[in-house]
Amino acid sequence: MAQALYFSLLVIALCSISECFRLNFICDNAVPSEKVVVTCESQTASLSCDQGTIKVLSANYGRTDRQTCSTGRPDDQLTNVQCSLSTSLSVVAIRCDGKTSCSIVAENAAFTDPCGGTYKYLTVSYDCVAPPPPSPEKAVVTCESQTASLSCDQGTIKVLSANYGRTDRQTCSTGKPANQISNVQCTQSTSLSVVASRCDRKTSCSIVAENAAFTDPCGGTYKYLTVSYECVASPPPSPVLPSEKAVVTCESQTASLSCDQGTIKVLSANYGRTDQQTCSTGKPANQLTNVQCTQSTSISVVASRCDGKSSCSIVAENAAFTDPCGGTYKYLTVSYECVAAPPPSPVLPSERL
Repeated sequence: MAQALYFSLLVIALCSISECFRLNFICDNAVPSEKVVVTCESQTASLSCDQGTIKVLSANYGRTDRQTCSTGRPDDQLTNVQCSLSTSLSVVAIRCDGKTSCSIVAENAAFTDPCGGTYKYLTVSYDCVAPPPPSPEKAVVTCESQTASLSCDQGTIKVLSANYGRTDRQTCSTGKPANQISNVQCTQSTSLSVVASRCDRKTSCSIVAENAAFTDPCGGTYKYLTVSYECVASPPPSPVLPSEKAVVTCESQTASLSCDQGTIKVLSANYGRTDQQTCSTGKPANQLTNVQCTQSTSISVVASRCDGKSSCSIVAENAAFTDPCGGTYKYLTVSYECVAAPPPSPVLPSERL
Protein backbone atom coordinates (compact mmCIF):
# COMPACT_ATOMS: atom_id res chain seq x y z
CA MET A 1 0.00 0.00 0.00
CA ALA A 2 2.79 2.42 0.96
CA GLN A 3 4.68 1.64 -2.24
CA ALA A 4 1.58 2.31 -4.35
CA LEU A 5 1.00 5.65 -2.63
CA TYR A 6 4.64 6.68 -3.16
CA PHE A 7 4.45 5.75 -6.85
CA SER A 8 1.22 7.74 -7.28
CA LEU A 9 2.73 10.86 -5.70
CA LEU A 10 5.81 10.55 -7.91
CA VAL A 11 3.67 10.33 -11.06
CA ILE A 12 1.64 13.38 -9.99
CA ALA A 13 4.81 15.40 -9.38
CA LEU A 14 6.30 14.49 -12.75
CA CYS A 15 3.04 15.21 -14.56
CA SER A 16 2.76 18.58 -12.84
CA ILE A 17 6.19 19.60 -14.11
CA SER A 18 5.36 18.40 -17.62
CA GLU A 19 2.00 20.18 -17.56
CA CYS A 20 3.66 23.35 -16.37
CA PHE A 21 5.78 23.46 -19.52
CA ARG A 22 3.02 22.32 -21.84
CA LEU A 23 0.60 25.04 -20.72
CA ASN A 24 3.26 27.81 -20.74
CA PHE A 25 3.14 28.41 -16.99
CA ILE A 26 6.05 29.99 -15.08
CA CYS A 27 8.10 27.27 -13.40
CA ASP A 28 10.56 27.78 -10.55
CA ASN A 29 14.00 26.36 -11.32
CA ALA A 30 16.52 24.94 -8.88
CA VAL A 31 17.95 28.41 -8.27
CA PRO A 32 15.54 30.03 -5.76
CA SER A 33 15.21 33.36 -7.58
CA GLU A 34 15.30 31.98 -11.12
CA LYS A 35 12.12 31.64 -13.14
CA VAL A 36 11.49 29.90 -16.45
CA VAL A 37 8.84 30.74 -19.03
CA VAL A 38 8.08 28.47 -21.99
CA THR A 39 5.82 29.88 -24.70
CA CYS A 40 4.58 28.14 -27.83
CA GLU A 41 4.97 29.81 -31.22
CA SER A 42 2.50 32.68 -31.86
CA GLN A 43 1.70 32.96 -28.15
CA THR A 44 2.82 35.78 -25.85
CA ALA A 45 5.50 35.29 -23.20
CA SER A 46 4.96 37.32 -20.03
CA LEU A 47 7.72 38.00 -17.51
CA SER A 48 7.18 39.79 -14.21
CA CYS A 49 8.76 40.54 -10.85
CA ASP A 50 6.80 41.30 -7.69
CA GLN A 51 9.98 42.80 -6.25
CA GLY A 52 13.01 44.11 -8.10
CA THR A 53 13.43 44.11 -11.87
CA ILE A 54 13.90 41.49 -14.58
CA LYS A 55 17.34 40.19 -15.51
CA VAL A 56 17.20 37.75 -18.44
CA LEU A 57 19.67 34.89 -17.98
CA SER A 58 19.09 32.81 -21.10
CA ALA A 59 16.65 32.51 -23.98
CA ASN A 60 16.09 30.41 -27.08
CA TYR A 61 13.53 30.61 -29.84
CA GLY A 62 13.50 27.26 -31.60
CA ARG A 63 13.10 23.59 -30.58
CA THR A 64 15.36 21.36 -28.50
CA ASP A 65 12.98 18.45 -27.73
CA ARG A 66 9.96 16.74 -29.28
CA GLN A 67 7.58 17.04 -26.31
CA THR A 68 7.31 20.76 -25.56
CA CYS A 69 4.49 22.52 -27.44
CA SER A 70 3.76 19.35 -29.41
CA THR A 71 0.02 18.85 -28.84
CA GLY A 72 -1.81 18.51 -32.15
CA ARG A 73 1.30 19.01 -34.24
CA PRO A 74 2.32 16.65 -37.06
CA ASP A 75 5.51 14.69 -36.52
CA ASP A 76 7.46 16.51 -39.24
CA GLN A 77 7.09 19.81 -37.32
CA LEU A 78 8.71 18.28 -34.21
CA THR A 79 11.64 16.21 -35.50
CA ASN A 80 14.26 18.99 -35.67
CA VAL A 81 15.49 19.28 -32.09
CA GLN A 82 18.71 21.11 -32.97
CA CYS A 83 16.91 24.36 -33.65
CA SER A 84 18.35 27.34 -31.79
CA LEU A 85 18.78 31.05 -32.42
CA SER A 86 21.83 32.75 -30.92
CA THR A 87 20.26 36.22 -30.89
CA SER A 88 17.28 35.14 -28.75
CA LEU A 89 18.87 36.33 -25.51
CA SER A 90 19.62 39.83 -26.80
CA VAL A 91 16.11 40.21 -28.28
CA VAL A 92 14.42 39.34 -24.98
CA ALA A 93 16.93 41.25 -22.84
CA ILE A 94 16.42 44.45 -24.84
CA ARG A 95 12.68 44.16 -24.32
CA CYS A 96 12.70 43.11 -20.64
CA ASP A 97 15.89 43.84 -18.68
CA GLY A 98 15.43 46.43 -15.96
CA LYS A 99 11.62 46.32 -16.09
CA THR A 100 9.15 44.97 -13.54
CA SER A 101 7.12 43.27 -16.29
CA CYS A 102 7.28 42.78 -20.03
CA SER A 103 5.83 40.68 -22.82
CA ILE A 104 7.06 39.43 -26.17
CA VAL A 105 5.40 37.30 -28.85
CA ALA A 106 7.16 34.05 -29.74
CA GLU A 107 7.15 34.58 -33.49
CA ASN A 108 9.46 34.85 -36.48
CA ALA A 109 8.75 38.57 -36.82
CA ALA A 110 10.41 39.21 -33.47
CA PHE A 111 13.27 36.70 -33.69
CA THR A 112 13.62 35.64 -37.38
CA ASP A 113 13.04 31.97 -38.33
CA PRO A 114 15.89 29.66 -37.25
CA CYS A 115 14.34 26.50 -38.75
CA GLY A 116 11.64 26.68 -41.39
CA GLY A 117 8.89 24.09 -41.16
CA THR A 118 9.50 23.41 -37.46
CA TYR A 119 6.93 24.44 -34.84
CA LYS A 120 8.97 26.44 -32.36
CA TYR A 121 8.72 27.72 -28.82
CA LEU A 122 10.44 30.34 -26.74
CA THR A 123 12.18 29.43 -23.48
CA VAL A 124 13.31 32.22 -21.19
CA SER A 125 15.01 31.97 -17.82
CA TYR A 126 15.29 35.09 -15.70
CA ASP A 127 15.50 36.26 -12.15
CA CYS A 128 14.36 39.30 -10.23
CA VAL A 129 17.19 41.49 -9.04
CA ALA A 130 17.35 44.61 -6.94
CA PRO A 131 16.89 47.63 -9.20
CA PRO A 132 20.11 49.57 -9.81
CA PRO A 133 20.51 52.95 -8.15
CA PRO A 134 19.09 55.80 -10.20
CA SER A 135 21.46 56.68 -13.00
CA PRO A 136 22.18 60.27 -13.94
CA GLU A 137 21.89 59.08 -17.51
CA LYS A 138 18.67 59.75 -19.40
CA ALA A 139 17.47 58.12 -22.60
CA VAL A 140 15.16 59.39 -25.34
CA VAL A 141 13.82 57.29 -28.22
CA THR A 142 12.06 59.16 -31.04
CA CYS A 143 10.42 57.66 -34.12
CA GLU A 144 11.26 59.02 -37.57
CA SER A 145 9.66 62.42 -38.36
CA GLN A 146 8.95 63.06 -34.67
CA THR A 147 10.78 65.57 -32.46
CA ALA A 148 13.20 64.50 -29.73
CA SER A 149 13.24 66.75 -26.67
CA LEU A 150 16.08 66.80 -24.13
CA SER A 151 16.04 68.83 -20.93
CA CYS A 152 17.78 69.31 -17.59
CA ASP A 153 16.11 70.72 -14.48
CA GLN A 154 19.58 71.40 -13.10
CA GLY A 155 22.83 71.80 -14.99
CA THR A 156 23.22 71.48 -18.73
CA ILE A 157 22.99 68.69 -21.30
CA LYS A 158 25.94 66.44 -22.12
CA VAL A 159 25.13 63.99 -24.94
CA LEU A 160 26.74 60.57 -24.33
CA SER A 161 25.60 58.55 -27.33
CA ALA A 162 23.19 58.78 -30.24
CA ASN A 163 22.10 56.78 -33.27
CA TYR A 164 19.69 57.53 -36.09
CA GLY A 165 18.79 54.23 -37.71
CA ARG A 166 17.41 50.86 -36.54
CA THR A 167 18.98 48.18 -34.34
CA ASP A 168 15.92 46.06 -33.47
CA ARG A 169 12.58 45.12 -34.99
CA GLN A 170 10.34 46.18 -32.10
CA THR A 171 11.07 49.88 -31.54
CA CYS A 172 8.84 52.24 -33.57
CA SER A 173 7.34 49.28 -35.44
CA THR A 174 3.59 49.75 -34.90
CA GLY A 175 1.75 49.72 -38.21
CA LYS A 176 4.91 49.38 -40.28
CA PRO A 177 5.32 46.64 -42.92
CA ALA A 178 7.94 43.97 -42.28
CA ASN A 179 10.27 45.20 -45.04
CA GLN A 180 10.61 48.58 -43.28
CA ILE A 181 11.79 47.08 -39.97
CA SER A 182 13.86 44.05 -41.08
CA ASN A 183 17.22 45.88 -41.36
CA VAL A 184 18.54 45.97 -37.79
CA GLN A 185 22.12 46.83 -38.73
CA CYS A 186 21.29 50.44 -39.57
CA THR A 187 23.54 52.99 -37.85
CA GLN A 188 24.70 56.51 -38.63
CA SER A 189 28.16 57.31 -37.25
CA THR A 190 27.64 61.09 -37.28
CA SER A 191 24.51 60.94 -35.08
CA LEU A 192 26.40 61.81 -31.89
CA SER A 193 28.06 64.91 -33.34
CA VAL A 194 24.78 66.13 -34.86
CA VAL A 195 22.89 65.89 -31.56
CA ALA A 196 25.81 67.14 -29.45
CA SER A 197 26.24 70.24 -31.61
CA ARG A 198 22.56 71.02 -31.18
CA CYS A 199 22.22 70.23 -27.46
CA ASP A 200 25.48 70.21 -25.47
CA ARG A 201 25.74 72.90 -22.77
CA LYS A 202 22.07 73.84 -23.07
CA THR A 203 19.31 73.35 -20.49
CA SER A 204 16.91 72.10 -23.18
CA CYS A 205 16.92 71.39 -26.89
CA SER A 206 14.95 69.62 -29.59
CA ILE A 207 15.83 67.92 -32.85
CA VAL A 208 13.68 66.20 -35.47
CA ALA A 209 14.50 62.56 -36.20
CA GLU A 210 14.67 62.92 -39.97
CA ASN A 211 16.98 62.40 -42.93
CA ALA A 212 17.35 66.17 -43.41
CA ALA A 213 19.12 66.43 -40.06
CA PHE A 214 21.16 63.19 -40.14
CA THR A 215 21.18 62.01 -43.79
CA ASP A 216 19.64 58.61 -44.62
CA PRO A 217 21.76 55.66 -43.40
CA CYS A 218 19.45 52.96 -44.82
CA GLY A 219 16.93 53.75 -47.51
CA GLY A 220 13.57 52.01 -47.23
CA THR A 221 13.94 51.37 -43.49
CA TYR A 222 11.73 53.15 -40.95
CA LYS A 223 14.21 54.65 -38.53
CA TYR A 224 14.28 56.09 -35.03
CA LEU A 225 16.64 58.27 -33.02
CA THR A 226 18.08 57.04 -29.72
CA VAL A 227 19.89 59.53 -27.50
CA SER A 228 21.45 59.03 -24.08
CA TYR A 229 22.56 62.07 -22.12
CA GLU A 230 23.19 63.35 -18.64
CA CYS A 231 22.83 66.66 -16.87
CA VAL A 232 26.15 68.08 -15.73
CA ALA A 233 27.11 71.15 -13.74
CA SER A 234 27.18 74.21 -15.94
CA PRO A 235 30.74 75.20 -16.84
CA PRO A 236 31.93 78.57 -15.59
CA PRO A 237 31.50 81.33 -18.17
CA SER A 238 34.45 81.87 -20.46
CA PRO A 239 36.70 84.60 -19.15
CA VAL A 240 36.13 87.86 -21.00
CA LEU A 241 38.40 90.82 -20.62
CA PRO A 242 36.57 93.73 -18.94
CA SER A 243 36.80 95.84 -22.05
CA GLU A 244 36.23 93.07 -24.59
CA LYS A 245 33.07 93.12 -26.68
CA ALA A 246 31.66 90.55 -29.09
CA VAL A 247 29.43 91.00 -32.14
CA VAL A 248 27.79 88.18 -34.14
CA THR A 249 26.17 89.11 -37.46
CA CYS A 250 24.29 86.80 -39.83
CA GLU A 251 25.19 86.73 -43.52
CA SER A 252 23.94 89.78 -45.50
CA GLN A 253 23.41 91.77 -42.29
CA THR A 254 25.55 94.68 -41.09
CA ALA A 255 27.92 94.40 -38.13
CA SER A 256 28.27 97.55 -36.06
CA LEU A 257 31.17 98.19 -33.67
CA SER A 258 31.41 101.22 -31.39
CA CYS A 259 33.23 102.66 -28.39
CA ASP A 260 31.77 105.26 -26.04
CA GLN A 261 35.31 106.03 -24.92
CA GLY A 262 38.55 105.34 -26.75
CA THR A 263 38.83 103.64 -30.12
CA ILE A 264 38.27 100.17 -31.56
CA LYS A 265 40.96 97.49 -31.48
CA VAL A 266 39.88 94.27 -33.26
CA LEU A 267 41.10 91.16 -31.41
CA SER A 268 39.68 88.33 -33.54
CA ALA A 269 37.23 87.78 -36.38
CA ASN A 270 35.86 84.99 -38.54
CA TYR A 271 33.46 84.96 -41.47
CA GLY A 272 32.15 81.39 -41.83
CA ARG A 273 30.45 78.83 -39.57
CA THR A 274 31.76 76.93 -36.53
CA ASP A 275 28.51 75.59 -35.04
CA GLN A 276 25.03 74.54 -36.18
CA GLN A 277 23.01 76.84 -33.92
CA THR A 278 24.15 80.39 -34.65
CA CYS A 279 22.11 82.13 -37.37
CA SER A 280 20.21 78.89 -38.08
CA THR A 281 16.56 79.96 -37.83
CA GLY A 282 14.64 78.98 -40.95
CA LYS A 283 17.68 77.58 -42.71
CA PRO A 284 17.74 74.03 -44.18
CA ALA A 285 20.05 71.52 -42.52
CA ASN A 286 22.39 71.27 -45.53
CA GLN A 287 23.28 74.96 -45.09
CA LEU A 288 24.31 74.40 -41.45
CA THR A 289 26.22 71.11 -41.44
CA ASN A 290 29.69 72.47 -42.34
CA VAL A 291 31.04 73.70 -39.00
CA GLN A 292 34.68 73.79 -40.12
CA CYS A 293 34.19 76.93 -42.19
CA THR A 294 36.75 79.66 -41.43
CA GLN A 295 38.28 82.55 -43.36
CA SER A 296 41.83 83.40 -42.25
CA THR A 297 41.73 86.92 -43.68
CA SER A 298 38.65 87.92 -41.66
CA ILE A 299 40.58 89.76 -38.94
CA SER A 300 42.61 91.83 -41.39
CA VAL A 301 39.45 92.79 -43.32
CA VAL A 302 37.64 93.98 -40.18
CA ALA A 303 40.73 95.57 -38.61
CA SER A 304 41.44 97.61 -41.73
CA ARG A 305 37.88 98.91 -41.64
CA CYS A 306 37.58 99.55 -37.88
CA ASP A 307 40.87 99.83 -35.94
CA GLY A 308 41.47 103.29 -34.48
CA LYS A 309 37.88 104.45 -35.01
CA SER A 310 35.19 105.17 -32.43
CA SER A 311 32.60 103.36 -34.58
CA CYS A 312 32.45 101.39 -37.82
CA SER A 313 30.24 99.01 -39.76
CA ILE A 314 30.83 96.18 -42.21
CA VAL A 315 28.43 93.89 -44.08
CA ALA A 316 28.84 90.15 -43.45
CA GLU A 317 28.93 89.09 -47.10
CA ASN A 318 31.09 87.30 -49.64
CA ALA A 319 31.84 90.58 -51.42
CA ALA A 320 33.71 91.82 -48.35
CA PHE A 321 35.41 88.58 -47.25
CA THR A 322 35.20 86.18 -50.25
CA ASP A 323 33.28 82.90 -49.83
CA PRO A 324 35.12 80.35 -47.60
CA CYS A 325 32.48 77.60 -47.99
CA GLY A 326 29.98 77.63 -50.83
CA GLY A 327 26.46 76.47 -49.98
CA THR A 328 26.86 77.20 -46.25
CA TYR A 329 24.93 80.00 -44.57
CA LYS A 330 27.63 82.00 -42.80
CA TYR A 331 27.95 84.59 -40.07
CA LEU A 332 30.59 87.06 -38.92
CA THR A 333 31.97 86.94 -35.38
CA VAL A 334 34.10 89.82 -34.15
CA SER A 335 35.67 90.43 -30.75
CA TYR A 336 37.18 93.81 -30.01
CA GLU A 337 38.02 96.19 -27.20
CA CYS A 338 38.01 99.92 -26.70
CA VAL A 339 41.47 101.33 -26.05
CA ALA A 340 42.65 104.79 -25.17
CA ALA A 341 43.08 106.91 -28.24
CA PRO A 342 46.76 107.46 -29.01
CA PRO A 343 48.05 110.99 -28.37
CA PRO A 344 48.21 113.17 -31.46
CA SER A 345 51.48 112.87 -33.36
CA PRO A 346 53.82 115.77 -32.63
CA VAL A 347 54.16 118.26 -35.45
CA LEU A 348 57.74 119.15 -36.34
CA PRO A 349 58.53 122.87 -36.67
CA SER A 350 59.34 122.47 -40.34
CA GLU A 351 55.87 120.97 -40.93
CA ARG A 352 54.12 124.12 -39.67
CA LEU A 353 52.93 126.60 -42.15
